[in-house]
Parts: sequence; C-alpha cells; structure tokens
Amino acid sequence: MPESGGGLIVVGSHVPKTSEQLTHLITLQSVKSIEVNVNALLSFQQQGAEISRVIEQVNCGLHSCEDVVIYTSRQLITVSTLELSENLSIGQRVSESLISIIQNISEQPRYILAKGGVTSSDVATKGLNVKRALVLGQILPGVPVWQLGPESRYPNLPYIVFPGNVGSQTALVEVVKSFHDVK
Repeated sequence: MPESGGGLIVVGSHVPKTSEQLTHLITLQSVKSIEVNVNALLSFQQQGAEISRVIEQVNCGLHSCEDVVIYTSRQLITVSTLELSENLSIGQRVSESLISIIQNISEQPRYILAKGGVTSSDVATKGLNVKRALVLGQILPGVPVWQLGPESRYPNLPYIVFPGNVGSQTALVEVVKSFHDVK
C-alpha cells in the first residue's frame, strides 16, 4: 500500500442505506466530494466533458493527498423520464462512464473503496483489470478487503468491496477513518 496519498471511494449504489451513508461521508471536511451528473453522462454532447471534469477533480484531490469520493447524482433516472436514442440501458451507460473515469485517473490512490454490488464488480474487473485478489479479511461485517493481484492496475493495493445494503449509517465514515489510522 502506498504510504501516503488519498483514497478513492466510488459510490454507484442507489439503495436508501447507501444514500444515508454517503450523506454522512460527504460531511467530513477531510473528504473531497465529487458528484457525477448522470444526466450529463446520458447525453452524447455532455458525456465526454463530464467524464473529463470528474477525472481532473479526482486527480487534483488525490495529488493533494485527499480522500476523494465520486458518486452518481442521487436522482433516479428512468427511461420514462428521459428519451434515449442510444441502444444502451441507463445503467450500462453510467457504469461505462464510471469505468472510464477509473481507467483515466493518473494519480494512484492509497486505497479504493467501491460501494454497491455492481459498482464493486465493474470497478474491479473492468476499471482495475483485476483477475486475482487475496482476501485479507473484513473491515466491517460483510465488507471484505482485497489485496489486488499483480496483473491489476494497482498491484497490492487495498480494495474494499462494500455492498449497497450493508452497514450502519456511519459505516462509510468508519471505514474511511480507519485508513487514516493506518498511515
């Protein structure tokens, strides 16, 4: 694990428990919060600019040794509220955009936490190219910590797989604070 630097927290899950946990996390002054505008991701005219904006802000935060949380806007967008001429579903488009952000970050985080089942899987396999990982244990009940394999983008980096419906309201805060204690 890198000795210094900030962590990267990626929140995609929209379950109420995740939104509650996110609300507590973004109140921490030590965490830089970056909301990813889902409406912009779903627009071919705005998608590239939104991805670039988020990448730049993440790199700036990580370079400054800040923990950075990127999260999708909390307003649920459905096909009935949006006209999509594309062939991709909303979820696929958002996921692909988050993966593009992860793949194009130039600053290495000290750890990565992904919140949500699909988000955790996509970040690991598509964003970080994880083929193998060593399960180090649980940081909280039901929240495993992996050590990423040598083939991954960040070999040996701690990766926290945080399911959407797991933990108390302050669970995300507890995990992020625990990584400050390890420095």
